[in-house]
Amino acid sequence: MATIGRVCVFLFMSFWAFYLVSPTPFTWMKRDRWDQINEVFSNVTAQNCRSKDKADLMLPVDSVSAVPKANEILSSKTYSNRSALLHVHNMALNRAFFYSFIFQRLNQTWDFETQPGLMYIYMSMSADISASPGYINGSGIFFDNNCYYPNWYTTLPFNFTIPLFGPKAWREDDYNEPTNYLREPTNNTISIWDLAAGNSRNYTDKRYKGNPWVNFWLPDIKADKDSARKHTYSVSIKYSNITGVFTEEMSNEFYGPQLPGSESPEDMLPVRITQPYFDCGQSNRWIVTASAPVVEYMPRYSDFMLMRRPRFTAVYTIDIEFERLDMNQCPIMQGNPGPNAFAGTARCRPTTSCEPLMGFGFRRGGYQCVCNPGYYYPWWHDGPFLGVEMEEATREEYELGFDCLTIQDRQVLPHDKNPEFVRKRRSVANAKNRFLAEVMEETQSVRMTHRMKRHLIPKIKEIRENVKREKREAEAAHPKVTIKKRHTARIKAKEESKAHRRRKREATDENAVNRMRNILDRYRGINKLNCRQQPAHKLFLPGDAAYGAEKQFEPQGRTALRLAHFLSNFLQNVDEYEEFGNLRGDRRLNETQIFAEVIANVMADFKIVGAGVFFDRYKFRMSPPVNNTDPRFVNGITREFFGPYAWREPDPTGSVRATSNFKAIDFAGLKTYYTDEPWFQDMKARWATNFVHLKKFTAKPMIRSDISGTSLIRFEYYPYTYRAPQYEDGEWLRPQFKCNGRYDAWVVPYQVPFFGWDDIKARLEFKGVVTVEVALSELGMNQCPQDYYVPNAFKNTARCDFKSQYCTPMEAWEFREGFYKCECRQGFEYTFVDNNWYFDGQTMEDEYKKMMAGQPNRYETLKCRISGAASTRFSLAVMAATIVMTFLLQTGFKRV
Repeated sequence: MATIGRVCVFLFMSFWAFYLVSPTPFTWMKRDRWDQINEVFSNVTAQNCRSKDKADLMLPVDSVSAVPKANEILSSKTYSNRSALLHVHNMALNRAFFYSFIFQRLNQTWDFETQPGLMYIYMSMSADISASPGYINGSGIFFDNNCYYPNWYTTLPFNFTIPLFGPKAWREDDYNEPTNYLREPTNNTISIWDLAAGNSRNYTDKRYKGNPWVNFWLPDIKADKDSARKHTYSVSIKYSNITGVFTEEMSNEFYGPQLPGSESPEDMLPVRITQPYFDCGQSNRWIVTASAPVVEYMPRYSDFMLMRRPRFTAVYTIDIEFERLDMNQCPIMQGNPGPNAFAGTARCRPTTSCEPLMGFGFRRGGYQCVCNPGYYYPWWHDGPFLGVEMEEATREEYELGFDCLTIQDRQVLPHDKNPEFVRKRRSVANAKNRFLAEVMEETQSVRMTHRMKRHLIPKIKEIRENVKREKREAEAAHPKVTIKKRHTARIKAKEESKAHRRRKREATDENAVNRMRNILDRYRGINKLNCRQQPAHKLFLPGDAAYGAEKQFEPQGRTALRLAHFLSNFLQNVDEYEEFGNLRGDRRLNETQIFAEVIANVMADFKIVGAGVFFDRYKFRMSPPVNNTDPRFVNGITREFFGPYAWREPDPTGSVRATSNFKAIDFAGLKTYYTDEPWFQDMKARWATNFVHLKKFTAKPMIRSDISGTSLIRFEYYPYTYRAPQYEDGEWLRPQFKCNGRYDAWVVPYQVPFFGWDDIKARLEFKGVVTVEVALSELGMNQCPQDYYVPNAFKNTARCDFKSQYCTPMEAWEFREGFYKCECRQGFEYTFVDNNWYFDGQTMEDEYKKMMAGQPNRYETLKCRISGAASTRFSLAVMAATIVMTFLLQTGFKRV
């Protein structure tokens, strides 16, 4: 028995030794740049990050590619896989504009107490995060040394600063919270700390591990570049303190982040994107930060005006998780510029080209491999090869199962005539049927699953070896082979019979095409010169003309949602009469703060042409002035209407995209009441009594224990909660032409409600609506076929040949037709000699218009060809011979 045991142990150890030294199915994959970065990414955790060197908490700068740059946003297209990073970029700029404006506008001594207080700043950062799950994971504002004047300390003398002030909020993992009895993360808990309090609180120090953004902006000591790094913006505000009357109009010029030109260097950009770094001690995640400077006159209160200059007094930061950013594994080429650390790590075969896909984040496989020009997909594979399948393939599967087949007979795409052949070498034998007969059963479908494709690998390998062997034997037997010119039939087909017969429904719906033309004619025909002569109903487009706005304009909608979250949080948790020792509670919201919020929404995002906040009747209540002596306003001032609205002022060319002039108005001064408008009444009727679907958010604020920031302590209300709507609770309205003398353009409005306690704080109530208006010209159309229930005015209008092609929408630059691709279906091939593998939608639209106008065109030639065919036409002789042969065979079978 002992001998048998030793033999078993020996065999067992031998088996494991053989297993460890033998190659695995995936050892053929070479180590690349992604593996190196992933190793650094995986080696840092919340438990060991404090012991790591600062360099070990950083990933390479080129780990994030296609970084948005302010001087390129207007002239280039930002694709959907970078929309989240662009939203982070715009939100950092948004908050920098807000604080720059508010600190310079409320710069007088009597305005000191009306500046944003402690809870205003904390709740504003909380709203940045709660309104953008999946986009924003952290938000903070970090003041330079002795640059912040707190108005919330009763024991600190006026015109005194504190050394540092750096509140930061981040989304916390709340799976282990006592109140979370399901133990499932909700993404609704937010921690807010003052990072300038406690140990290691000097975030301006170079040794600080979580501040890669600080060197971009702080300290701002030298004044030699002030004219280049600070830009002057103009804002004109028209106030109304009496319903239906405008009382005054004030022009405000303030310094803000720079407005760069197209050739400006990177250090002149208003927003800087950092390299990925580990947020040790806070969110404990790998994050990427967008930072923008806050500009203020310093010293703020001084009798010596010549000593004051606009300085970068603070930096506003917005964080996004690095794992949520899609990486691009495709090679660097025209249209896909570098730098990119992951470029060239895709595993596409030489016969294919790489296309990135969105939604994969930091993991391999976020791409697809499409056939190069001159190749077509094998008959056993439908559509592009997915990167996720290639990343998990064995070496044999990779070498045999992901290649495209060569198109032997290709054509030159002419301008005014039919295609001409340039190469003829393929045999007329149909290899497709022969292949399918060998590898598949007669009852099996041609479309196969990934598992079925794997089982085909040995058979494909055998067929390839047989083809190579036959080719070698043919070359040995016939050293010189002459290729005869194949006859190409050019006989026109007979006209189809007019008799009724069943046929497959065409994907192009002519009724939908006519409707699309009517919509586009109205869109292009109405402008600011003739809009006042149009009837009211013509200033609107159908609701389904804005199909896709909820997805394409989601960042702009979440900008409005952020403000709704902040107002809901503030109105539900702030009481101006509360004081906590030497800590003064915040005062009520005031006009300047709300005006600054809507102005910042417009200034930071060029797609937003207008933004507003509209309070319900008698729902906006302000604190009385500091020097108030009127007994009527001792408890506050209640406004009947308050509706601040801001928009972009067009430049001399009529463009509003790159302007630095903005205007704002209080809708309370208009002769008509905005509360009577249908959009306001509909939103109020929907949310007047129903608050069940509002989401509950939890904030956990930590504040400094004293003026010096010795340590962190919990705020008196720890934690506090608030209820706010979600993005889906808002509503995208149908497109409309704003003919009001402001910017006069087609827009798509989005509106979302906000809520607060009633007068006795017994229940929530509807307080008003936040709106943003996005330029309709930025919306892309989808003309591809869709189901009948999809509310898209432009579906089924693509001009593809759906017998041989299928439609794929492209990301559009503007609101017009033609942004789609007509790609070849399975079993068909693109035959023309050019650099494409698809027919461009714009070309299809133009050629079809020429055909309908009776002009020379090539629309009928823009079709895919059956794989293995020699022409896109059929031969009448071959057809006749086939019919005769079929008839003879049937007759012979009947006789038998």
